[in-house]
Amino acid sequence: MQINNCRMKKILIGFCLCGFIFSNVLAQEVKIKAIPYLMHFENKPKNFQVIDDTKLIFSASENTDLFISPDGGYEINKSPRLIFKPDSDFIFTSKIELEFKSKWDAGVLLIYNDNNHFAKFCFESDFKGQPRVVTVVCNTTADDCNSISIDKDEVYYRIIGSTKKNTFNFYCSADGISWFPIRSFKLDKTDNLSIGFSAQSPTGKECKVLFSNIDLQQRKAIDFWQGN
Repeated sequence: MQINNCRMKKILIGFCLCGFIFSNVLAQEVKIKAIPYLMHFENKPKNFQVIDDTKLIFSASENTDLFISPDGGYEINKSPRLIFKPDSDFIFTSKIELEFKSKWDAGVLLIYNDNNHFAKFCFESDFKGQPRVVTVVCNTTADDCNSISIDKDEVYYRIIGSTKKNTFNFYCSADGISWFPIRSFKLDKTDNLSIGFSAQSPTGKECKVLFSNIDLQQRKAIDFWQGN
């Protein structure tokens, strides 16, 4: 699926031409104004750039994913993730844009406790190449839930939760104003909880993802159904 947004194309072109060296990226701390916490990478991205105070872009290399099959027979933890630790209650929002080139390419908002306890909120190309809302919740082994299709190259995602509790809520939106609840779930372990951004390309060569309109509100939700 080709992106029609000229702004996105210009950002991606500039991103490709930057030629950043990432030998020390895992040790680097990343800071943007929208997130009042230091962020760091686990698993090195192919490329990475902070665009402005509420916008960043990075890409995942080939054979990158975070998943444990329901039967436990397959496990992979190679997708780059840029994560941080909120103090308590949070409403974490970002617009996600990407060029879908291969099945299961995805931009992700992530909840990550450890290798066996995490949740992925994916804007993903499904097995037919259709952009789709996909969620994965892993408590030792993972599920894989395909939800609504998205007929654009962009979507707004929101996660509502708390580092002091173990239940979380995923929401999506076409405009970043009206929110639709996608999934509520529990993680069995939350003693080392981080949240953040990820990208994956399990079957392709690379997946570039633009995260924009990034926002972190440190408060409880007012209305569960409205996601605000």
